Amino acid sequence: MPELAALPTPGPARDGGIVVPKQADVSESSSGSSVGEESGGDAELDNARDAARADLGSIGIVGAFNGVSSFSPNSPGAALALNSNSTSLVSLSQTAARLLAAASIEGQVTAACVLYGQDGTLAKAYFGGSVSKLNATAVGFVFGLDARGGIDAMARGVNGPVSALFCDDDTGLVYVGGSFSSTVAGLTASVATMRSMATGGLAIYAPAKGAWQPVSFHGVDGPVLDFAKMNDSVYAVGSFERTVDNATHVSLSSQPIDLTACTITGGNNAEIAGFTDPRNIVCTQGADSAGNTWLMRDKLPGYYRIDFPFRTAPSLLRLMNTMYQGRGTKAIRVEAATTNQALTLSYMDPATQTETLCTQSCPMRQDYSWQEFRFVGADGRAPDPVTGIIVNIVDWYGMGGGFNKLELYQQDAQVYAIDEYNGSPCSSQVVRPVSRPTGDWRTTSPASYHGSYLTLTVNRDDVNSTAAQNAVVAMVPYIPESGFYKVFMTIPGCQNTNTCPQRTAANVTWLMNGKQSIVTAVAQHNVADQEVELFTGYAPASSTNFSSALYVSLSPNGTFDPQTPTVEVVVASFRLERVTSYTNLGGVLEIHDDLASPLQIDGPLYRPLSEPLPQGSVVRAAAAGVTNDTTPTPTLYLGGQFSNKNAGYHNIAQYRNKTMAPLSRAGLWGTVRSMAFVGSSLFVGGSFNGTADFDTALSNVAQYKTADHGWYPLVGGTDGAVTTVVPYSPFGARAVAFVGDFDAIYTGDRSDPMRVAVDGLAMWDSLAEGWTNTPYLSGRPSLLHSSLWSSGRDSVALAAGPLRAAAALKASGAVLLSPQENIQAIDMMGYDLRRSVDHRFAVNTGLWYAKDNDDTAATLIVGGLFRTLKDATNVARLDNGKWSRLLSDDIDGEVLTINNAANLLFIGGAANLTEDPSLDASSRFSGLTVFDMDRNKEVGVQRLQGPNNSREVRVSKVAIRENTSMVVVGGNFTTAGGMLSCAYICTLDINESQWSPLAASSLVDEVTDLLFVKDTLVAAGTFKNGTQPTRYIMQYDFAANIWADIAGSDRLPGPVTTLSAASSEKGAPDSVSSSFYIVGTTLSSGAPYLAKFDGASITLPAFTIGPQSIIRGLLEVPRSRIPTSVLGSAPSLTRRATSAIPAGFVLAVSGDLHLPNGQRASSAFFFDNQWAPFLSTVQADGSPGSVGTMFFEIPPTSVFQLRRLSVALVILIAVAIALGITFLIVLIGLVYVYLRNRREATATASAASAALAAATGGAGTAKAPLSTAIASTGKVAAAAAAGGAAAAGGARRYLQGDEFRPAPGAHDSWGARGLAGEQVSFDHISPSTGRLNSGSPAILSGLAAAGRLAAPSSETYVQSSDKKAAGGANYDDTNESLDSIFESAAAEAEAAAESEARERAASTGSLSASVAAAAAVAHSMPTARHYDSRGNVVADGAPRPDSTNPFEQRMAHRGPQGAFPPAGPFGEGDSGLGYVPMPTAHHQQSEQVTATALAGATAAGRDNRGRSESASTQNTESEFSGSQSASSRPSGESSTGASSAHLPVRDSLKQYPAFYAKFTFSSRETGELGFRAGERVFVIDQSDEIWWMGIVDHGSDQPLEQGVFPATYVSNDPPKSTDWSELM
Repeated sequence: MPELAALPTPGPARDGGIVVPKQADVSESSSGSSVGEESGGDAELDNARDAARADLGSIGIVGAFNGVSSFSPNSPGAALALNSNSTSLVSLSQTAARLLAAASIEGQVTAACVLYGQDGTLAKAYFGGSVSKLNATAVGFVFGLDARGGIDAMARGVNGPVSALFCDDDTGLVYVGGSFSSTVAGLTASVATMRSMATGGLAIYAPAKGAWQPVSFHGVDGPVLDFAKMNDSVYAVGSFERTVDNATHVSLSSQPIDLTACTITGGNNAEIAGFTDPRNIVCTQGADSAGNTWLMRDKLPGYYRIDFPFRTAPSLLRLMNTMYQGRGTKAIRVEAATTNQALTLSYMDPATQTETLCTQSCPMRQDYSWQEFRFVGADGRAPDPVTGIIVNIVDWYGMGGGFNKLELYQQDAQVYAIDEYNGSPCSSQVVRPVSRPTGDWRTTSPASYHGSYLTLTVNRDDVNSTAAQNAVVAMVPYIPESGFYKVFMTIPGCQNTNTCPQRTAANVTWLMNGKQSIVTAVAQHNVADQEVELFTGYAPASSTNFSSALYVSLSPNGTFDPQTPTVEVVVASFRLERVTSYTNLGGVLEIHDDLASPLQIDGPLYRPLSEPLPQGSVVRAAAAGVTNDTTPTPTLYLGGQFSNKNAGYHNIAQYRNKTMAPLSRAGLWGTVRSMAFVGSSLFVGGSFNGTADFDTALSNVAQYKTADHGWYPLVGGTDGAVTTVVPYSPFGARAVAFVGDFDAIYTGDRSDPMRVAVDGLAMWDSLAEGWTNTPYLSGRPSLLHSSLWSSGRDSVALAAGPLRAAAALKASGAVLLSPQENIQAIDMMGYDLRRSVDHRFAVNTGLWYAKDNDDTAATLIVGGLFRTLKDATNVARLDNGKWSRLLSDDIDGEVLTINNAANLLFIGGAANLTEDPSLDASSRFSGLTVFDMDRNKEVGVQRLQGPNNSREVRVSKVAIRENTSMVVVGGNFTTAGGMLSCAYICTLDINESQWSPLAASSLVDEVTDLLFVKDTLVAAGTFKNGTQPTRYIMQYDFAANIWADIAGSDRLPGPVTTLSAASSEKGAPDSVSSSFYIVGTTLSSGAPYLAKFDGASITLPAFTIGPQSIIRGLLEVPRSRIPTSVLGSAPSLTRRATSAIPAGFVLAVSGDLHLPNGQRASSAFFFDNQWAPFLSTVQADGSPGSVGTMFFEIPPTSVFQLRRLSVALVILIAVAIALGITFLIVLIGLVYVYLRNRREATATASAASAALAAATGGAGTAKAPLSTAIASTGKVAAAAAAGGAAAAGGARRYLQGDEFRPAPGAHDSWGARGLAGEQVSFDHISPSTGRLNSGSPAILSGLAAAGRLAAPSSETYVQSSDKKAAGGANYDDTNESLDSIFESAAAEAEAAAESEARERAASTGSLSASVAAAAAVAHSMPTARHYDSRGNVVADGAPRPDSTNPFEQRMAHRGPQGAFPPAGPFGEGDSGLGYVPMPTAHHQQSEQVTATALAGATAAGRDNRGRSESASTQNTESEFSGSQSASSRPSGESSTGASSAHLPVRDSLKQYPAFYAKFTFSSRETGELGFRAGERVFVIDQSDEIWWMGIVDHGSDQPLEQGVFPATYVSNDPPKSTDWSELM
């Protein structure tokens, strides 16, 4: 049978140190023993599945409960809700708690014990205390309950409180100890037995007989407080000194007077024939009829007189009334026969059940029952001996009085020498008293003596003769019970016969018992009658096997008158008077476990210790064990309040080998109240503070190890007195329970223990040596009882008290079902979860946190509504058995779901934002918290908002998409970050912490659950699309980005609450299945339903359950994981071939379940419409608990996560980069200075040489023709211009803050094409760095061209000048003009070369003006154009001297050149609008034609486009030089044609793919691109799966916007006209 308790060790251990007691372990059953197979399924496949999933570790079980019990075939498994206003009785097994008493109990229960049947099951439990009523049954402080709930009133119990109970399975007897004087039955049954049944402080009950067992010593004179059994003896301990057996506690009906030997007469005898003889009623068994009844005369009083043949003290008169013809005696008065003195009698009043005294008129009932009257003397015993009595009839019924039967008894055991006087022929005595004389004994009846006796007379000379010595009278009295007696001998006086000289001594021998006899000589010289005490000793009860006997003979050494010729001895009778057995008990009495044993013949079966404790000792506890010395010896340990300084013990001692000895350290300083042995250790509880020698500090509890005789503290002990210590067998052989008046225990480190609040109950693990979990008892128990653990019987504990709830195991919201089938508590004592500040408690979810591919042990994390010991709220982690804080900031809302993706923990729940609106909502739990487990801090994510921006946010489920960075969140919310619309479901990228919506859905209400089935997301919620039927479940296809119906979803009868993965019926056990289970609530009735999607369609299998049930969780588990105790030895779940559940599995259903058989469970196993209840739970207030979910200990879902460098490493890298950049800047500066000086000279010389060669025709030189040089120069210049423009544009974009990040390893490509003079197009811009590839030998000219092309208008530059003017002399515009340094230097070199070429050409006259002009154009920059905000040219022409642009001023006047303004594609104004000169094929062709014309080959290359481009080039030259008029242009060529080489940005956007916005996206952070539904978005970067980069043109009067946006917000297709209303 599995355990419901595991004992967490205080030290480090797995998940809080779960240790399963070895003695209670159960081997795991095979998979086929729990669930039978009728048909279908492959056994090998089933076994493979079981093996594959049985290694999933522990199953976590969480919910709203504080106590948990388990069902089994022999147990209802209930966790109990109780009434704390009364005392409840509960039995606790290792799996369940059971209410033994069906209703409340009046009084307090403080003691209990259990009797087991032969099969080891609990047969009956007994309880004692101050209980007076059990339900409607009156009880006398003690009672029993059998396994079926039947009540054993134990013959109405005892007459006082019960303190201790001991059930002896060896004999079947129940020992009862307490503060009482008798059993109720003994007090109320009869005055004849009420004193003989007295049993002070101790009574023994025989359940088999339903009666109290006679106790020959009649109890003790003080309360019995505890019992212990060692060997064959039961030890009763308490506060007493003596037994209470004496003459007053002898049965009055044990010694009948032989009425047949008496003289009987009647007064006023009736004249009715057959009714006149008073002897008719002596020894008769006849009915009330003639010859059997004595009647008086009609209407006259009368009497019934009995004269004894000897003097005796009557003790009891028994009468049976007559009812003949309505007659009968109504009242009597009894008198002494000789004195007529009225004797006091007592009787049992039938109305009050109490003893009542009477003298003049003692009433009688008119019925045929014995009516008993006790003779009451002055000392409570019988009156003085009398010679007879007269029974006067003073009142009668009908016509007159009379009797049907009469018996008379004497109190003490007596035997008479005249045998006719002994006993009665109608007596029921086992052994009739007898007298047997041998020899010449004669009867003597003197007139002066009332009665007769025997006399032996011999000659004086024959005293020593054989005949005289053999003359013996053997007298055997009837002894009703074993005990100690005084023996008295009645010696008639010698004056009766005038034989005083002849009297001598008699030898009297008392054969006391089978081993002892006593002889004494009794002188008989007394003149008057005399009773002499002879002996005191033990005599066993008379039986057919043995009877004590007295022998009287002539003493050979007696004295007598020497003058007398004869001597005589007499014998009349002996009387045995009961006396107290022991008076020096010292609080301990040893009782043999069989008081009817024949051993009583040899001596008493009860005795004090051979070496008692000091007088006045109060022994409160006893425990039997074996000392672990070299020779193990049975030892009785005694504890209480006593001391013996000489012996060296205080308050605790050990009794072994009939010797009392101290324990080490002289015992304990304080009172010991309870003790129990577990293993070889004695555990002690009480109110003490250390050892008696003050060496070891102890606090009310201690462990004494018999192995080393040392005292050990139980950490810090308790803060109050301990009243009960018991071995707690339901938790195995190592658990010790403590109950008492304490409110806390001290656990943890002994040097610095921690205080843990408890409610009078604590449990110690003797193996782990630490405090551990207890059974769950809500309320302070007054009793906890359990016997030592034994493998051959049920391990049951009994508890009682004003309890609110009870269960087999205390577990605050979380337990484990281990692979060994044990239900285990997981937290250490004191570190459990507690109710929240508003007294609510629930654990809703949990998981084992473990990163993918991480070999470290998983950490259990739970969430709900609770707080920990350190007041962390609603989420906690388990660290070495201690629930501890997980987050730095508390979560102030109820946690509903927890999941993890890599190192990120997602905690979702109900936001608690509405309770206190005055608090800052931004700092409170908003439904979702993301926590980085590696960095131990929260990760900032945009907050979720509820419908209509309400604060009612609820995250019901967080699902992880496998092998991606996507997390899907579902619940009750509509937006994320305040702007992003994602109603009820949203995705979060774990790498970028960015929210993204899924495609538009028809969700209209909260998402209740999410489940990934392969790569498809299944969502439970309410889907409503217009007039179409409502769907409660849909699936999302990530490949198509659409929501889709699930086949068969229209069959679902109501909303879906739970989704759970299912295994595939075919294939490998670990294969991914497309099946899943669905649990929901029927819309019409509210009853739960079960459905399954089998990969093709949804079906609804048979599912019978109470409509009031609430299902909170569903988990498919291998059937091998079902504890065998749940199903028993025979399978109770069978499988059909058409089952919806795969072979080898069952469904674990959790919640608050009302099963078809009427049982209420918190968890149950389901298979083919069959139920096996598993767990029953209860909450602290007594209300039924519930299980929220069950989950496996399995690895987490694999995800994709970017690995980011640590902060420290990033800082180091940044510092290194900064130092490198600084070094490179310095190096570049030095190189630049060197190259500038060199290139200025080279450029001037090259240009002059080229012009001169062209003018002279190249004669006598080895250089290329001028036309080739000019063409090459033109190509290089054009390419440099294009590359410089692009580079400038990239620089400007970088300066404006675009998120440009070079790819790892990117670098400039200093290509060789520039050196070869080939044309350079837009692809010469490095795609990774955004800069011009720097291999062109014309780079400086290119940079100059870029500066001219990208130069802002004069108005823009004026703004920069205004900044400088406003900043004064301290304004530094280095950063703004640094990019123009290269352009300025190159322009000066180029201008000088051009001027020299012109002058040389003009002087030679060898070059036409047009060619010269073309050559000049080839070395010049395009004309600067000025645009308005719409991209239209507003200024076009030659550089203006009045321009504020230094570049234009230098080009116009060729004067000193200043720094260029920064280059870039966008302006610096508020509009942010600029234009990028984009190199195109059109532009490149223009450059080629120009170069061809300069080379003299213009005819071949002129087509329509070439003419236009040539004209544009000529126009540009005209604008630049100002020397050509408009009339010189070829006809048909536009003067504005040059603008085609520099396209506005809006036109350049057309080269990028265009998308259309499906939804409105509002940007909230820098770098995000906002747009409205329907707008066109030009996408310039699609490298990321979730976020794209693009540009939006909001209109000609609005600036362009660039940024990132969610990819799912746009579509390739433009919206239809019918969609505009929805999109806008």
